[in-house]
Amino acid sequence: MAKVRILPKVLVHQIAAGEIVERPASVAKELVENSLDANSTRIAVSVEDGGKSRIQVSDDGIGMSSEDARLAFEHHATSKIASFDDLREITTLGFRGEALPSIASISRIRLKTIDQEALESGLSLGIELEYEGGTLQDTREIAWPRGTEVTVDDLFFNVPVRRKFLKTTSTELSHVSRLITCYALAYPEVEFKLDHADKKIVDVSSVRSPQERVFQLLGEKVAESMVPLEFEREGVRIKGFTSLPHEQRNSSHSLYLYVNGRMVRDKVLTHAIRFAYRDLIPSSSFPVVLLFVELDPAMIDVNVHPTKVEIRFRQSQIVHSAILNSIEKALLVNRSTLSDLARNIPVAEPVPASHRPGGIGRGIEPYFRRRHGDTFSFRSSSSPPAFPTGYGNSSIQGSADVAGSEILPQESGGPVGTPFGGAHADDIPETAHLGSTPVVLGQFVESFVVAVDREGVMVVDQHVAHERILYDQAHRSFESGKVVPSQRLLLPATIELTPEQMAIAHLIFDHLNANGFEVEPFGTQTLLVRGVPALAKNVDPKGIIEDLLDELTTLDELRSGSKLSDRSLRRVQEQIAISLACRAAIKINTPLSPEKMRWLLDTLLQSENPYTCPHGRPIILRLDIEEILRGFKRI
Repeated sequence: MAKVRILPKVLVHQIAAGEIVERPASVAKELVENSLDANSTRIAVSVEDGGKSRIQVSDDGIGMSSEDARLAFEHHATSKIASFDDLREITTLGFRGEALPSIASISRIRLKTIDQEALESGLSLGIELEYEGGTLQDTREIAWPRGTEVTVDDLFFNVPVRRKFLKTTSTELSHVSRLITCYALAYPEVEFKLDHADKKIVDVSSVRSPQERVFQLLGEKVAESMVPLEFEREGVRIKGFTSLPHEQRNSSHSLYLYVNGRMVRDKVLTHAIRFAYRDLIPSSSFPVVLLFVELDPAMIDVNVHPTKVEIRFRQSQIVHSAILNSIEKALLVNRSTLSDLARNIPVAEPVPASHRPGGIGRGIEPYFRRRHGDTFSFRSSSSPPAFPTGYGNSSIQGSADVAGSEILPQESGGPVGTPFGGAHADDIPETAHLGSTPVVLGQFVESFVVAVDREGVMVVDQHVAHERILYDQAHRSFESGKVVPSQRLLLPATIELTPEQMAIAHLIFDHLNANGFEVEPFGTQTLLVRGVPALAKNVDPKGIIEDLLDELTTLDELRSGSKLSDRSLRRVQEQIAISLACRAAIKINTPLSPEKMRWLLDTLLQSENPYTCPHGRPIILRLDIEEILRGFKRI
């Protein structure tokens, strides 16, 4: 009996649909791209349950005739290409002829449309088609004003295994809102709307320039930090905007990349951008970039992935070089703006070679001198004793420069150290007089607290130590079940959010207000903050909210209109506590009094986990007494 068989046509279509339709955002992408190819000037998207229950896209484009509408649901039926030569010079967003039949095979879909040419000639009737699971259910003539409307209900209703892999409402909605934001940025002449549960997520009118669209979607602050890109070389033209180095984000979602008007994900483009900022921002941060690459369609291959978001360049090095040069040129031209933002850091005089310390610390001292200049110091927590007689009159003062310095005996007297194996080789320092409670010695470069106990020396990062303390305080407050103390702002703060952030904010207002915040929507893309948790009373609320929303976009436990489980609520509260602690903690380069250093260390050691911050970074570096003795060749 033969083991190889031909699959049923329905199963073949469902498998093909799985390559194209990954989630609700995939459906929205295909339908929006069809609307843009139809020369639409207005595109309205409405979703329910993050798109899992319903996705509706309507436009005012050229529409379709009855015959074309029926053919559009046949596999590999398209008006975009007709021959292999057309495939090599694609200028439209769609071309495969797979979107509508694939979506129809895994959902209940209804299409309403009318041909614009027929409408202009006096024909006022359009057509409505209904499909369920890829099978035509009904067709009728209807009165339809203009354009096309496609409604997709119950995505994956007949493929329950795929439906189980869909994420929560907030996650799916964030993907849809990012998609609409990306295409709205690329097509400023088109009006875009996105609604979810009767709430407007995106609502932007048509404008004349991409810069105005950046202002509409990303806010005034981002728009002011953007500088224009304009560069052309060897047939590659670069346009768009890139942010000055001070405007940074913590994920690649701030990169909006397009090739010939098509939204793409591409390693060549991303690497060129990161390389241009290699010495300007931390390696873990991303600039905000709106990048349009235009080149001959024959120089790219867009037929490498079913979703058409990945492309292949025939000469990627030319494209990489053009992007790199365009960004570097834009930042160079605007260097006066950069200098206004730069911090004025004093630079110390270079240390003569004869005075440079050797051994440990050879590389670190010049770094701190360049960074801090004359402020490179060890700040003692109390007045330390002078060195014994015979070792000169040097002593460690409150701000004396002792790091890496040499302490040499005077020629006139005092014992001189002997070589290894000499009379002092077996001398072991006494530690019995030291208790288990650390003794604070002082502060190093106004960023690290140095302390000792009978076990050795410890260096504490003051920022992450305070972050751990504040996180524990916030976490205990949330777990107590009591009302979290809130600090009312003297003047309410307004925060402009991206559509993706606003989509998340709509879903967590109740959770924010139940945990010390007082926030409410103020227009379609603005948040009004009237109060913050008492722990963050001296912190800019904008930074806290933005950090919190960025973190919560990856949290699958958020569900619209449903009650959070105890586990889910704890995860949301944990993200709130992390955001509060990070923003409110003592910063580096902050002088601390002896009392403050003592309190910081005592409180930290009472924590359940005093060794790592909520982000997982180490808090304490320790050098044991055995390691010290071994380093001096005493054991």
